[in-house]
Amino acid sequence: MKSRKLTATVALLGAVALGIGCVAGCAGRPAVAAPAAYSGPLAGTAAGSRPAGTGSASRPAAGATGSARRHASWPARTVVRENQRELLANQVVDLQAGALYALVPQRTDPERGPYLLSRTELASGSVRSGPAFAGGGIAIASGSLWVFGAASQPGSKSSPLVVREVSPQTMAVVRSVALPPPGPVSYVSVAGGPGDSVWIGDSRAAWRVSAATGAVLAKVTLAARFAIRDVAVDPAGRHLYVSAFNARPQGGPGAVFEFDARSGLRLARAAHGPVTFALSGAALTATPPGVWASYRTGMLGATILLRRRGLVTILPPGYGQPPTSRLGDVYDWPMDATTVYGGGALWLANEAGVMACASPRTGGVRARRRTRQGSLLGDDLLAADQPAHLVYDLGTTGLIAITPPAACWR
Repeated sequence: MKSRKLTATVALLGAVALGIGCVAGCAGRPAVAAPAAYSGPLAGTAAGSRPAGTGSASRPAAGATGSARRHASWPARTVVRENQRELLANQVVDLQAGALYALVPQRTDPERGPYLLSRTELASGSVRSGPAFAGGGIAIASGSLWVFGAASQPGSKSSPLVVREVSPQTMAVVRSVALPPPGPVSYVSVAGGPGDSVWIGDSRAAWRVSAATGAVLAKVTLAARFAIRDVAVDPAGRHLYVSAFNARPQGGPGAVFEFDARSGLRLARAAHGPVTFALSGAALTATPPGVWASYRTGMLGATILLRRRGLVTILPPGYGQPPTSRLGDVYDWPMDATTVYGGGALWLANEAGVMACASPRTGGVRARRRTRQGSLLGDDLLAADQPAHLVYDLGTTGLIAITPPAACWR
């Protein structure tokens, strides 16, 4: 789970500071070109775009219609109840350990540290506290927790970016990885790499770092006009995807890059496509067929697929068509959305109250639900647990375990 809550705020503040405001997509549909007018490789344009008592999955009755299957029941229950301060924390679910980790802000302003690390057992609800950190960003990758600033704060040209590797079992710091000082506009993102390694992106570079030694194994560097928004690696550990936005000025056309995840060799670049404007680059979710990119295009947003080995754009079914609700739909959404991959499905949730599972290859929706006002569910997906047939989401009461229809899983 990337540190979406903090970075979304920083991105918006950065856009206001640079005088961008709501340039496109603020009063109507997302700023996208008509799908019929586009037929080439994409371009990650622009700039904006992480138990006990499991229930049985709902299986449609024989002969159920496609509509009934899509709108089947999604039972949900609160697994970890959280207070208001905990709800503001960046959090990750470690499915292997069966635990929820959170960096809880200790001040009224959640953008400022310190942040206290905690571990909550999903089965028993028992809580252990760990050390406090200055940064509020957290990721789980290559068997370790990684703690960092959600957005790096460039103080002086000699101040390095420090990312800390933390043991999930003891919550003690294993090592601190010092990387070159960040640039004037930057985010920090972490993704699991091939073997025992992670990729760390910041400013206009990404480093492959050994989780065993902290040594830098490979590096990729983008052109000076770019700043990295997100990094993601496919489940096989072969393809590294990097989304970037134009830092000068922020809000111009950006790009998505594809690299060899082991060596850092560049394989493809997509710089023109159906998204014509966005804020702060695309949030990425890597899947076997390619990478799903979610762009915030002002007050609205859009999610599309870039096929691996070339980053050709695949527009999901219904993309660009009038939404089924004035608030949006699966791939066109207001304000914010998250995606995760697991159990052979792409999972999506957004602020329109839509939650869906879809084919990661085509975007075809297998099942969906629209939450009612007052629902427990939120739009912050953390993980999909295939053996338990559960999806974890941060909702209004804390961590929610959702049982999607059986049609979702593969």
